[in-house]
Amino acid sequence: MKLKTAVLVMLEPPRQKIETAGSPAQGPANAPIELVEFSDFQCPFCYRAHPTVEQVLKTYSGKIRFVYRNFPLPMHPNARPAAEAAQCANEQGKFWAYHDRLFDDQSKLGPDDLKASAAALGLDTAKFDACFDSHKYKAVVDADLQAGNAAGVNGTPAFFINGRLLSGAQPFDEFKKVIDEELAARRQ
Repeated sequence: MKLKTAVLVMLEPPRQKIETAGSPAQGPANAPIELVEFSDFQCPFCYRAHPTVEQVLKTYSGKIRFVYRNFPLPMHPNARPAAEAAQCANEQGKFWAYHDRLFDDQSKLGPDDLKASAAALGLDTAKFDACFDSHKYKAVVDADLQAGNAAGVNGTPAFFINGRLLSGAQPFDEFKKVIDEELAARRQ
């Protein structure tokens, strides 16, 4: 006969230290929650996770800092050019608008489409095209890939909530559970 005993887990969940300096971010720098996403603009699972991330940001507005890191997968031939293009948009202060536009229509990730998206968002097209054509941000995308690999990312999307891994296109409730635990731990 087994007795029912309450078990309290006292172990700290595993955490990764993810460097975020220089990466596109939104939300207060001193927010109690840092959500880092490693993503691929051509990934169907990243596309599926996009509305959930927007819901998380809206629900925890003011309490969350969202940081985007590139993790273009080798089987997605347009992912790397899209990642470099997004960095070129970031150079002109339009990363998030460009990011959202790429996720709005993943069928438009070819070089001409990426340039047309920049023009549609009102970017300086001469600057954008020169940036994109020269692969100015190849090293930034490479550094993001290396950081993701070092943190154990093996697919996209991969999220780190205060360093805690949440892998895949998870439902809102999975984000909420971890975020609420983190917020509760800060209050203690």
